[in-house]
Amino acid sequence: MTASAADLTGKFDTSSKQVGVAAAILAVCTLILVFVIDTSLVQEVLGLARAFDARVPTFFIRVAILIVALGAALYLVTGLSYYKRNKLAVTPWLFLAIGLGLFMLYVIVPIFQSISYSFTKWDGLYDINGDWTGEWVGLHNYKLLMSDPNFYTSLKNNILWLLLYMLAVPIGLFIALFLNQTVRGIRIYKSLFFFPFVISQVVVGLIFVWAYNPQFGLLSEFWSWFFCDNKVNIVGNLTRVCSVEPPSILGNEHTATYGIIAAGLWPQIAYCMILYLTGLNNVSPDQVEAGQLDGARGWKMLWHVVLPQLKPATFIAVVVTVIGALRSFDMIATMTQGGPFGSTNVLAYYMYDQAVGEGVGRYGYGSAIATVLFLIMLLYISYFLYRMYQDEKEGH
Repeated sequence: MTASAADLTGKFDTSSKQVGVAAAILAVCTLILVFVIDTSLVQEVLGLARAFDARVPTFFIRVAILIVALGAALYLVTGLSYYKRNKLAVTPWLFLAIGLGLFMLYVIVPIFQSISYSFTKWDGLYDINGDWTGEWVGLHNYKLLMSDPNFYTSLKNNILWLLLYMLAVPIGLFIALFLNQTVRGIRIYKSLFFFPFVISQVVVGLIFVWAYNPQFGLLSEFWSWFFCDNKVNIVGNLTRVCSVEPPSILGNEHTATYGIIAAGLWPQIAYCMILYLTGLNNVSPDQVEAGQLDGARGWKMLWHVVLPQLKPATFIAVVVTVIGALRSFDMIATMTQGGPFGSTNVLAYYMYDQAVGEGVGRYGYGSAIATVLFLIMLLYISYFLYRMYQDEKEGH
């Protein structure tokens, strides 16, 4: 073996010193996190009167040690022979490792915890010793769901949300087509249409609550143009008198859900519009010119030339819109809190209401509702991922 070949081989050998130092640091950090650092120790070291006051310092100390442990783990991996020989393949996974770990910790693990809680009867609290107070009841919560009229109302409302929310996709497309022009002031119009998406859903809900108010809302003002007059009452004050009283959109169990969906559509249309505006910027002008030469105009141009190129934007818009409809919560919480008489409940809000809302404390039952919602979303997302995989497979 030549000297250059020997040097090259040694370059890919495991760095024993590096691995040893990193492993020692990692082991020490692990021992400290698991067996040493706790609230009582920090309380004693800092001289705090209550253990409660030591919780925040304990958290930051644990985070600092965890950061050191992660650095030691990274230093250990980069010293291994396998890493040195497969650096291009392994390095991306090192960057993803922390994100994947947090995703597992805060998304995947809670999903399985929620599923396990759905088989229990629990109020969400622990006893004074920190012991779990629930009891295993098997499929009892799911049997209750099958006979719960509020569950079926919530499921029906979710389907209604899903159907009507899909209007955001075509409406967003046509607004994007309208705004995809080079005319004076078009940026101002785009900003006005995009504005609903950048404000909070809670603010949107409050705006529509005020707009729907039958006493002073925007709807009431429009109503007064056709059905109301201002008259002087017996004490000399100006009073509005209506031949037909303004409708109470959110106070009527038959119209409240539609009013909330209309409020939710406002920002969702803006989001779909932005997706399509981005997609329209990537439409091939050569294909448009070829279509014009073949006599394609208007709807034919849109259907046969433009829409096929907007397929990626349509896919994202549909997926995001459906997920938004299934997980709708904040608009209901802001506008009606599930009322009147539970008529506007959806699965996400009904789950919250049963688990922690209104002091119910049916944590196991709420987890069963969450599990049903998760399975519905899982089926839908799996289907669309399969469609996306098939499209990419056909493209290759």
